[in-house]
Amino acid sequence: MTHPMRAALVLFVAVVVVPGAASAVISAQGNPNLAGTWTIDRGAGTGGRGIAGIPLATTLVIKVSPVEVTVDGDTGSGQTMQTAAFKLDGSANPVPGPLGWDTRAKASWEGSTLVVMTRRSMQGPTGTMGVDVKDVYSVDGDVLTIDRSMGRVTQKLVYRKGVAR
Repeated sequence: MTHPMRAALVLFVAVVVVPGAASAVISAQGNPNLAGTWTIDRGAGTGGRGIAGIPLATTLVIKVSPVEVTVDGDTGSGQTMQTAAFKLDGSANPVPGPLGWDTRAKASWEGSTLVVMTRRSMQGPTGTMGVDVKDVYSVDGDVLTIDRSMGRVTQKLVYRKGVAR
């Protein structure tokens, strides 16, 4: 390779390839501001007590890593903490759900927003039946909003950063 060609290749890599690779790594990491302890603000959301069959967490503890987002919520029996780990590799993995149901979730970053698609299914008398739930997590300062939808039913949950006072 001649010197001018080598110089052009180095310039191309420095100007085009490296910035693109860096932005891919940054976008894969999502939003570190999602991490922390969040307490529900019952007066700020919509949808009342929640969507039937989906427990409403009053406290969330969220951890963010490059490979997964872990959400601990007080949705277990007797308001005990239950953990859902959402892998960010595009795979559907098991998460807590109702007894007798196969519950799996896929998660991905869309910019700084975390989108979680959860599929709950079980064998019924006429075959497999199921429901799909979409949760969209977004953070603005000390406010976490989860826009939840299940078919035409929607709900907006609002959480404040920190523990309940």
